[in-house]
Amino acid sequence: MDGDRARRAARVQRVAARRDAFTAARDLHVTIVREGREGREGPREDRERYVRREPPGDVSPARPATFGAAGRASPGTDDRGAGGYRRERSLFMHYVNPEILACYGRDATRDATAGGAAGVLAQALRATRLAVLTTDAYLIFPSSYMFELPWFGVFLDHIAPLVHEGLVRHTSPTPELTAYRDLKVREYRRDERNPYSAPPPGLRFEPELTWYPRFGGPTAAGIAELWLRALVPGGELSGVVHAVARAWHRPYGRVESILAKSPDRLEGQAFVTRFVARTLPGPVPRDAESLLALFLSAAYVRCYVHDLDTAILMDLPIGPLSCLNGDSEEEMKGRVLSSRRLDLALQWLRVDHFVHRTATWKELVLLRSSPEFGIITSMLFGSGSANAFRLAIIGASRSRHFGPAVTCGDALSNVAAVADRMTRTLG
Repeated sequence: MDGDRARRAARVQRVAARRDAFTAARDLHVTIVREGREGREGPREDRERYVRREPPGDVSPARPATFGAAGRASPGTDDRGAGGYRRERSLFMHYVNPEILACYGRDATRDATAGGAAGVLAQALRATRLAVLTTDAYLIFPSSYMFELPWFGVFLDHIAPLVHEGLVRHTSPTPELTAYRDLKVREYRRDERNPYSAPPPGLRFEPELTWYPRFGGPTAAGIAELWLRALVPGGELSGVVHAVARAWHRPYGRVESILAKSPDRLEGQAFVTRFVARTLPGPVPRDAESLLALFLSAAYVRCYVHDLDTAILMDLPIGPLSCLNGDSEEEMKGRVLSSRRLDLALQWLRVDHFVHRTATWKELVLLRSSPEFGIITSMLFGSGSANAFRLAIIGASRSRHFGPAVTCGDALSNVAAVADRMTRTLG
């Protein structure tokens, strides 16, 4: 019994330490890192161009780097570092978030039988196939999706093998959905489309959907900190303040002061655009409202990415979905992964049809679990030479055994052939 108590105490200490570490990391992010970003990176629109400027045919790594010995990054490019891509890092499924999709003109809140939502569902499944390949850990989504997306139960049915294996997990402050719903009902009070007014239908799984604990403070508190720093002249919301000042015929400082009071005026409501607009004395111009929504979505993603130590997938067919978050930002390095880059690599590996059309979820997990595939994704997302990958593809393609993958064995064979040529060339 003493041994059991000691083990339980050790687990509690580890959890507490992890929570403190996450909280401290976000405090440092808010008080130090973001303060100097505008001066280093230029205006917000320049960062959006950086995120989207990569030409369709380029699979260059996210940052320059070279391999030393086979499979190992040279000094300064270790992909286990805080600023690099790590396969043991989970992936945050922001690509089905309704507020984020709305920023890109997609309505995800209708039933799956509706045309628009059906398209979102199909794109979510396509993105999930790629997401599985980017991590050796979990795919994590906020518990809110189960309430806010009427079709989310259908989506989970489609990926049931991943759910049953615990490879897809939901996160919230509490594992109990009833208790979570009670918390959220207050956040969405007085909302004409309150998604928490009824329990989510059809979300019963055997075994039960796995819960992933959310460390750090409430999302609204994290967004509020970023909000206040973004309002100052030169901040990320300075363009919004200028637009509102012109529309209201008031000086910048006065509008900045009004907007700075919005977090308090929300009185615990969710920090989303429609609720923020209600805290203001006048309407926000449409273009400014779009920027406002984009900022709030970006802040939301940053909070989750850092609290959970996750990455995100962008450059999807449904939209960029970067929310202005780019790999150029130091705290996001190795966390913003381009699906377009991965897709092109899969085409070169001749496994794209297998990945998107015929592979089962179990086969995708087998593919991602191979060491050779890990070497290739580490190159793609920041710790290797793109030219070495191209040369390895050219060399492997000369073999009569290197053809379009039909089975999982074919896909593993192609990947192994390319990885082997890469390691022999760079070794």
